[in-house]
Amino acid sequence: MKNFPRLSFFLFAMLMCAGPAAAQTLTPDLPTWWAKYKSLLKHGVANGSPTDPSLTAGPNEDASNECGPQSETFITLNHSADNILTAGSNEIFRLPMRGYFSSDGGSTWGGVDVPLPPAIGGVNSFRFGSDPSLAYDTQGNVFYSFIVVYFSNFRGSGANIDGTELAVARSTDGGQTYPQLSPFSFSTGQDHFNDKPMIAADTNPSSPFRDNVYVAWDGLGWFQRRRNSARAFHRPRRDIHRATN
Repeated sequence: MKNFPRLSFFLFAMLMCAGPAAAQTLTPDLPTWWAKYKSLLKHGVANGSPTDPSLTAGPNEDASNECGPQSETFITLNHSADNILTAGSNEIFRLPMRGYFSSDGGSTWGGVDVPLPPAIGGVNSFRFGSDPSLAYDTQGNVFYSFIVVYFSNFRGSGANIDGTELAVARSTDGGQTYPQLSPFSFSTGQDHFNDKPMIAADTNPSSPFRDNVYVAWDGLGWFQRRRNSARAFHRPRRDIHRATN
């Protein structure tokens, strides 16, 4: 009984914390940004000042210059020339992935369609890309990774997923063109779904693996490596086992 006051206080604290947590609980019909929207709607935008007054930001620039939404944007820079920026995004109203490039530090932008592998599955087959990620090596090559999702019978009753795979496009001109595309690790629609790839390049000057390019993604926790002299991604593929507790 001596611990009753302490226990009561603990339960009270848990209930107080559970209130805000319950308010943040998401349901399938609400997007993840809904709580932020409700907070801004109720309280307005805070009038904060930057912690470092010497930091300033210029005006927003329209990098896509296209109608409709472009989502899941990703941006990187050339380590050897940091005024060269390269970016990518999903293209919602059209099929290809979208690429962007700037040679003046982001003041002006150009755009390009990043190629997709051909569709599979016959009549009414269909595919699109998603989840862009980009990285530069030390030689000025930029690599653009994404997933490809294949459908068949798109306008029929099936709308079957025929499979998913990873793809990496390579550009030697800062993202203005992507003449080389390397698809790999195809999985059927009955297998796991390849998702959320992230790409990185080894830019350490003293590394024996300098300019190797690595892709990791959410499927079964795999990564794949492209050697600096190769034109395609090759094994080894590694399974990354997630902890269960």
